[in-house]
Amino acid sequence: MKYKTKIEFLRSGIMTSIQGKQIQNMQHYGVTTSGPMDYFLSTIGNIILDNEEDSLCFEICKFGPIIKIVEGKFVFLISGNINFKITSNEKILIGKSFKSYILNKGDILELNETKDSNYAYLNFKGLLNIEKNNKLNSTVISSSIGINNGKKINNFDQFYISYFSKFKNRICNLKIENYYDYKIRVIKGPQMNYFKISDIKKFFYKEFKISKNLNRVGIRLINNPIKPLLSKNISSEGIIKGSIQVPGDGNPIILAAEHPTIGGYPKIATIIIADFFKITQFQEGSTFKFDQVDIYTAEKLFLDFKYKINLIKNNIVYL
Repeated sequence: MKYKTKIEFLRSGIMTSIQGKQIQNMQHYGVTTSGPMDYFLSTIGNIILDNEEDSLCFEICKFGPIIKIVEGKFVFLISGNINFKITSNEKILIGKSFKSYILNKGDILELNETKDSNYAYLNFKGLLNIEKNNKLNSTVISSSIGINNGKKINNFDQFYISYFSKFKNRICNLKIENYYDYKIRVIKGPQMNYFKISDIKKFFYKEFKISKNLNRVGIRLINNPIKPLLSKNISSEGIIKGSIQVPGDGNPIILAAEHPTIGGYPKIATIIIADFFKITQFQEGSTFKFDQVDIYTAEKLFLDFKYKINLIKNNIVYL
């Protein structure tokens, strides 16, 4: 039997948005890829719920929303390290991540601060009834396009979700810390030769610090300026998520989910796909070093990353 659920955001949170499949084949029009910042967490949340891996979910940044179930049932799971609680029939339940819950009319879900991280995900069962373009499958907040008209969630926003009643609660016993470390591997960037050998060495052996300037567009690094030997500006060319641009002040910028589609700063390196999700969770003030790998190693690490995600299915316990 098919049901329709209605939820209302009594509190929107600092930066809550709807994210799903990356936007493909639109970069030549100036439309970035967007999608979840931590695609590892969003993916495993969907896997546990038996959703498609890139199904729509709510991305929560730093401090989350309060959601009331106005109609129907709400089947959800929280993927990430975040404090949350459920109020049902005047009773309060402290929530557990990677465990599914079924809420009923009048119940309230309160998501508070993330713990030692920046992002968490509210995955849900069912189809979000929202107008969308088949090519724009995520929200691009910086450009005001995509899902939800490119807007973050605001107070009192309401959404309908259609779902089928057949669902069995489940939990996935994950030690999330096993998937996150401070090892960030990169491949050589297209303009690495713009930098002196001594600065390239410094790029790898000296620690960088995450600055306060971090968001869905980019992550600014400080405490280890790397200035190009050649011009600080180049002819604008296509850029991708994970590219590390170096502007005139020498403080690198890691391009994130809502990166521009072209750029004119030299790119010293590119973070590999298997590691990018980790750096999105580094909080302001975190320090780390880059390790260089070749393209063949990067491809192998990507396949290993996909294999680890598939293995998570073996950890699901049905309740």
